[in-house]
Amino acid sequence: MGVSVYQTPAFMLLTLGFIIVFIMTAVFFVSREFVSIEILIIAEAVVVSFILIIGNTIIGSMEKLARVNKFKSEFISIVSHQLKTPLTGISWDMEFLMSKHSDGLNSKQIEILKNIEALNVIMAKMVNDLLDVARIDQNNFFTRKDEIDIVSVVKKVIEKNKALTLKNKVNIDLLVDDNMPKIIGDEKRTEVVLDNFISNAIKYNKENGKVIIKMQKDNRRAIISVKDTGIGIPENEQDRVFEKFYRSKEAASRETGGTGLGLYIAKNIIERSEGKVWFRSVENEGTEFHFSLPII
Repeated sequence: MGVSVYQTPAFMLLTLGFIIVFIMTAVFFVSREFVSIEILIIAEAVVVSFILIIGNTIIGSMEKLARVNKFKSEFISIVSHQLKTPLTGISWDMEFLMSKHSDGLNSKQIEILKNIEALNVIMAKMVNDLLDVARIDQNNFFTRKDEIDIVSVVKKVIEKNKALTLKNKVNIDLLVDDNMPKIIGDEKRTEVVLDNFISNAIKYNKENGKVIIKMQKDNRRAIISVKDTGIGIPENEQDRVFEKFYRSKEAASRETGGTGLGLYIAKNIIERSEGKVWFRSVENEGTEFHFSLPII
């Protein structure tokens, strides 16, 4: 974090505690030998001085860490905004080229252009993730309260991940309660949440595995579940699942790409939409993510 071990708040607070205990113990024994009020006042003044000095040092250290974190978030935000412009330009130029001039290209050239377009989409998603994380860190991340047809959104995300489903040889089952009500939330960001859960369930699944997406009503909430038959998450790593940049060792070894920001962003979106998110996972058996949102 840019500071030495001796400047970390944890070390300083521990040191402060030991000093207070030591000095107060010393004052106790000194006061038993000397009844003089002056000695007690001096001893207490020494204790207070030590507390003020070390406390001020701790506060300075925390302020330094806060400034470093603020500069980091601002830097990520600025760089991400600057990257969005050329990526958008590439996307527009590719779309124009494919729609207006594809007749003059051979099959190999078209394949190369499609690869460029796919890589541009991946880069754009990474930039958007970094922007969302910067907004969350700066407490500048807001969600809308729209009326959402959650069934349509889920079907849209499934179709969006169709190529990934075929590539990984995974089957998707969709189970929906009868008369599923509309929900309240941010449609665009809820789509991001579903895309994270569903794409992860596909990428970290086994060959010929299955993804089961279930939507049901529970009192005044809709519960959406995404269950896979994949590699699962080790029990000793499950506490870190929603941390920034977290990827399990098994997931990282698969070279599936990703920044480890998706679940962190998804959790913030759901909680800021007055919902809850939780999961259950067994290593080598699969993982089941759930989230709830209020219904209309």
